Amino acid sequence: MIVYETGLIQGTIGGGCAEANLMQHAREVIRDGIYQIRHVDMTGKAAEEEGMVCGGVMQVLIERDDF
Repeated sequence: MIVYETGLIQGTIGGGCAEANLMQHAREVIRDGIYQIRHVDMTGKAAEEEGMVCGGVMQVLIERDDF
């Protein structure tokens, strides 16, 4: 998934609450230039309450591409 500085996105990593949260972190990386590694746990009761019904766990690297 690519998050552009303009707010436009290309692609997806699953949608929903997790993706929205990661997009916010991507904006921080665009602003600050410091990469982040985020752990997303979509298992258990808390994830179920947030609407993350697909389950699973992801490690997501968010980095800025200065091409």
